[in-house]
Amino acid sequence: VPPESAGPAPVPPTASTATPRALEIVRVGTILNASDAPFYIAQERGYLREEGLDIEVTQFDGAQRAIVPLGADQLDVAAGGPGPGLFNAIQRGIAIRIVADRSRAAPGTRFNCLVVRKSLLDSGAIRSFADFRGRVFAENVPGVLTTSLVERELRRAGVSPQEVTFVTLPFPDMLSAFANEVADAGVQVEPFITLGEQRGLSQCWKPTSELQPNFQIAVLLYGPAFAEQRTDTARRFMVAYLRGVRDYHRAFFGDGQGRAAVLELLTRITPVRDIALLERLAPAWIDPDGEVALESLRDVQRWYLERGELTGEIDLERAVDRSFVE
Repeated sequence: VPPESAGPAPVPPTASTATPRALEIVRVGTILNASDAPFYIAQERGYLREEGLDIEVTQFDGAQRAIVPLGADQLDVAAGGPGPGLFNAIQRGIAIRIVADRSRAAPGTRFNCLVVRKSLLDSGAIRSFADFRGRVFAENVPGVLTTSLVERELRRAGVSPQEVTFVTLPFPDMLSAFANEVADAGVQVEPFITLGEQRGLSQCWKPTSELQPNFQIAVLLYGPAFAEQRTDTARRFMVAYLRGVRDYHRAFFGDGQGRAAVLELLTRITPVRDIALLERLAPAWIDPDGEVALESLRDVQRWYLERGELTGEIDLERAVDRSFVE
């Protein structure tokens, strides 16, 4: 072909001309609290993009509500407390995997606390668990897993749980109940621990980390289809997630690098918009290696079995899948 009749020579793709690779979407269920920060750190700092991924977030008002869509392949990833819904789903053969830590009561931390109405502490009316007899104890949901620790301490003090009145109140409403003296104690989380103390309504009496060090408060979950049919994607997601966790851990429990940026992020993903307040809150502890406290899960499962809330006992050695973290 004569040179003049040939078309222009093809131009090799460059960074500016190549079609960018479409990012694979991972559907994540969250409740938008501070423990969700690693998802957004991984997104904002490009860790997900480096793995060819992005996230699509669905918000739930409670972690247990994510269990059904997770098992039905409407979600890929979710996080929350290991409650009866999770254990019963696994017992029924829905292969939801517990794959990493999401929040743990590491020794010395106080993101999660048994709080007591301050007037009762100031007056000396409550000095020990024996003084809970006849008192009103608030739970954010009925039979929440942290109540297992409170019941254990009551029994040690010779108090039957039947001698305590349990009421269900969302975390914000507990503060009003303390102010109106219609509740005496409850297990609270930040920011409500700090808010209650600032207002003189309640006080962190026993951090969960003191009641049971390394108590597993929440876990990261993979849906069956995500873990089994998109295994490589699930591994890449874990890489990005743990990079986010380590940045979070460094900001709050390491040398503090990146703390200001993470606090600013929390003003966008949690209900707390006051960055000065966020700076005063005790941060949630998340294991930088994603390790799960298996013995804590066993204790909680036994408690739910005793309460008659489980249809049977699951093999936690199989339900906890460490392969993605490893």
